[in-house]
Amino acid sequence: MITMAAWTRNSAIPAFNVSQEQQPFWQSLIPYGSQWAAAAATWPLSWGTYEMWGTDPAALPWVSVSMSLAGAGLSALTWKATTGPQLQRVHATATAVTASAWMTAATIVSPFGGMVDAWMIGGAVVALSWNIRRLLGRGKGKEGSAEAEFFKSVKLAGAKMRGELDVAPNKVTAQLQLPPGQMTADDVTSARGRLASALSVSSNAVRVSPDPDHHDRATVTVVPVDMLKQPSVWAGPSAFGGSISAPLVLGGYEDGEALRLYLPGDKSEARNATHVLVMGMNGSGKTHGAKIAWTEILTRRDVNLWVADPAKGKQSVGPILGALQNPNSGNWAALGPEQGQAMIDCLPDVIRARANYLGEHGYDQWVEGCGLPYLVVWIEEAAPLVRDSEEMIDIAQQARSAGVSLVLSLQRPSYRNITTDVRQQLGTVWCFGVKSIQDAAFALAEELIEGGANPAAWGNKKPGYNYLEAPGVDDDRMLMTARTSNATDQQIIEAVTAAAEFAAPECPVTRRAAGQAYADRHAQQTPATGAEAPKPHVRGASNPLNGTINDHDDQNPPPMPENHEDDLDGVDLDQELPPVTPEGDALQFAGAKPTLEEARTATTWFLTQHQASGAQTVGPKDFPKDFFEHIRSRPWLSAELGRMADQGLLIETSTAGVYRYPATPQANAA
Repeated sequence: MITMAAWTRNSAIPAFNVSQEQQPFWQSLIPYGSQWAAAAATWPLSWGTYEMWGTDPAALPWVSVSMSLAGAGLSALTWKATTGPQLQRVHATATAVTASAWMTAATIVSPFGGMVDAWMIGGAVVALSWNIRRLLGRGKGKEGSAEAEFFKSVKLAGAKMRGELDVAPNKVTAQLQLPPGQMTADDVTSARGRLASALSVSSNAVRVSPDPDHHDRATVTVVPVDMLKQPSVWAGPSAFGGSISAPLVLGGYEDGEALRLYLPGDKSEARNATHVLVMGMNGSGKTHGAKIAWTEILTRRDVNLWVADPAKGKQSVGPILGALQNPNSGNWAALGPEQGQAMIDCLPDVIRARANYLGEHGYDQWVEGCGLPYLVVWIEEAAPLVRDSEEMIDIAQQARSAGVSLVLSLQRPSYRNITTDVRQQLGTVWCFGVKSIQDAAFALAEELIEGGANPAAWGNKKPGYNYLEAPGVDDDRMLMTARTSNATDQQIIEAVTAAAEFAAPECPVTRRAAGQAYADRHAQQTPATGAEAPKPHVRGASNPLNGTINDHDDQNPPPMPENHEDDLDGVDLDQELPPVTPEGDALQFAGAKPTLEEARTATTWFLTQHQASGAQTVGPKDFPKDFFEHIRSRPWLSAELGRMADQGLLIETSTAGVYRYPATPQANAA
């Protein structure tokens, strides 16, 4: 049996030459700890040299020169003494250069502060690169080699390295060739946890990407250090005053690259325009990510932003509300369920009008300079508005070619909250932390989850962490963790305020098609300010209300007309109306908006009558028109039926928005 002493005397002897039956797996990993021990030892060593020479001004000049010369000599010796492939010589020499440079710098400026971060990241990358090189690179896969024994230990016997390791800052990538007919890329995916254990990193640090052209090949990427623990400082809008054709920069990936999202298409890049699904649980940073994206959009010159939020109102859009309500822009803030529904109702006409304009001018999709501003329709907490929307499928299918990107944001995109047909039209998924991997599976591609993408590992413990699956993003980058930038609300306010001077104006084509709700969007106050919501969009109808509305008119009511109705004589108009109560075989509507309790009473009454008529399933489409006119809106009813299903009063079906009645005692008796 090979001992540690024997290994140190002859490092060319691979520790894995002892069979797994003779040597426990944990013992076979001992030789690979030397690289980590060496990396760990550099910091206390540099502390000692700093205390000995770095704090002495008289000694510092000659120490700096001496250590620099010693480092250069050590690096030259390493280059001369290293034998084997050229990459091995480069790897060894680069390690010597890195170590000597860090020791010199730490001795001169101190090993504390930012030098600690440099030591942790650099040391981890160097140590891990040598670990992987030793594990996978020696023996070229021959029987008994370290590479072969390593693959055998993680139950991938027969796998081999293809080429050399690709070592980059905080990332090591290995290309694997699997035995044809015996193993596939799925086997490598299944071994991801064992690979992480063997390399002594977290399971999220190992990603597996199948080769799209060869199922007997796979790429394994290891990222040893979480570079995203501290969010990146927001650098401001990425394309201030530029076109929406440029990508939105939302944050950064763990390797330092920018997190980019493209909305319009680009034929030269073979990239289609896209709709977006944004998902994440409470506290995952989803709303903050939206603020970054809104700021990017509002600081471009050729795009209008429409934001609907039926739930949070000003709480979410507060920093950008001034920009959305800029009277010189075509932006729109629809805060509340009624205004949100009005926005959705006008979209089919808007899409049709924009598509006609583009077609008449020879465009088959939106391009910069086509004469129309791009339009982004962003719906926060979208479930109540889109759950049972009969037109949402057509909207999603037709909007992209008309220069409209639809963004739906919700916590959990289950079939109860968004139909499968709509979800399939959303070509981009921006996934923040979720409660379970099953939630992520509603939207993220199966191959990403199998390859290691696991937003449930964060939940809401790491706000801003996300995966982006989108056109224009490389396949291997979709598996990479990203984090949104750390912008403050004040920074966002300042950015969008400065961009007001070049905000895209109201588009005549869109204005004519959107109708009165859009025309009145700035004149009407939002529910967040306690005022009246805009009237719903009615296609082809003009505004029936002429004149202005005075907030104090209710204090000076006009006199009754002379020809008033006789049946109102003797009626006390100030008396409170009775609650809505079911009488006979129909609902009785009193004419005033009922309370929440009364609305739920009316809903229960209808369900009772509907089930008694022999119906087995129910959905909002089964309710009478009078219910939506006098009781509550369709989005409210959708949410209420969902709440009743959660309480066991109704049973979900495979069709979104449709529920089954529980069996009655009479039915059970039958």
